Amino acid sequence: MIPGSNLLKTALSLIAPQSIIYYKANGRALNNIGQDVTTYDTALVVRGSFQPVPRRLYQSYGLDFQKSYFTFYASVDVIDLQRDVSADQIAFKGARYQCESANDWFAMDGWTGVLCALITSPNLDIDRPIYGFDENNSSNGNFNYNNGDFK
Repeated sequence: MIPGSNLLKTALSLIAPQSIIYYKANGRALNNIGQDVTTYDTALVVRGSFQPVPRRLYQSYGLDFQKSYFTFYASVDVIDLQRDVSADQIAFKGARYQCESANDWFAMDGWTGVLCALITSPNLDIDRPIYGFDENNSSNGNFNYNNGDFK
């Protein structure tokens, strides 16, 4: 348990790692209707451990019971939700997740554990944009009070 020993690397030698698709947020841009929309770098495949958060811990962690949470451990410097900062996203088994809160051991030990919330169901196309509005009404079929279509 020495800093720099990469505890995650040791753990992944004992349990089977999983592959996820990692979308690193690279900033925000204004769309045609003046809203900030997060843009993401090209997707990368990252190996790590993707674990569900037990529901019995939701209350003690202050989590919303209406959401599904998972923790992803990987040797990637993940950006979580912060004031004026867009978070990274991941995809696993066809569903997309928002990276909400990271336990950052990256600088010391080379890995991060990040709390992720489910934001799309597995039956949706994960390569479509997740947030923002399209300036062309009804381009994706999801109307949003006639202010453009929610993506």
